[in-house]
Amino acid sequence: MTPDDLAHWQQWAGKPEWREEVLHGADVLRMAEALRWDADALGWPPLGHLALFLPPPGPRGPDGHPARGGFFPPVSLPRRMFASADYRFHRPLIAGMPAMQMRVLDRLTPKQGSSGPLLLGTVRIEIWQEGEKALEEVQTIVWREAGDPVALPAPASPPPVGDAVFTPDPVQLFLFSAATANAHRIHYDRAYAQAEEAYPALVVHGPLVAAQLLGLWERRHGPARQFAFRAAAPLFAGQPIALTARDDGLAALRCDGTVAVTATASAKGG
Repeated sequence: MTPDDLAHWQQWAGKPEWREEVLHGADVLRMAEALRWDADALGWPPLGHLALFLPPPGPRGPDGHPARGGFFPPVSLPRRMFASADYRFHRPLIAGMPAMQMRVLDRLTPKQGSSGPLLLGTVRIEIWQEGEKALEEVQTIVWREAGDPVALPAPASPPPVGDAVFTPDPVQLFLFSAATANAHRIHYDRAYAQAEEAYPALVVHGPLVAAQLLGLWERRHGPARQFAFRAAAPLFAGQPIALTARDDGLAALRCDGTVAVTATASAKGG
């Protein structure tokens, strides 16, 4: 990643994309199924908007993501990861009604991490419906070098204790990938995940875990107006994940006790 590379990639920043579509309830129900969320009893699933405004058909890269050079620049660093997101929920979305989405790559920021150079992309998203802003989202995407192989975490004894525990299996990962049109092969192609990206097993989506944390919070407090999460360590299919809700925030604990995802939620608007 040279200064010339970065200058070239920066040309992709600051160009908003607008799309309009009808919000189909069936798409949201597929998201609810992937989260094992009872939509009849509980309503709209947490982060249900991630099943809307899916990427249009187009060329794919070897990792399954849309080919670089479209919305995202042709970054040469091989791995792309969803690192964090911050949400503001202003009003409920209405299924069956049209809505507008604005998406823009705000900026690219180079960093030096423990595994080598990183490039952080800040993506800002807004969804508007009936002339009002319904939702704001700021995502952080990270590109980095391949890095060293990752070992499968060894379960701690006793296991981490949480307010809820769930064990994502390959079927749930596939359903979440399908609901959100996330074709990254680390979530459903075990041979690729192991041979090409040096993971020991299928990797659990960060937003899937974040949605579970938000669901835990909303069952207690009602609809959130603000929610933010950050992924800190990978989680793997077939291993239990303990979800905790404390006064100082939410967390997802890996089976070895590592804090893999942290989050905060609030019923107050911002």
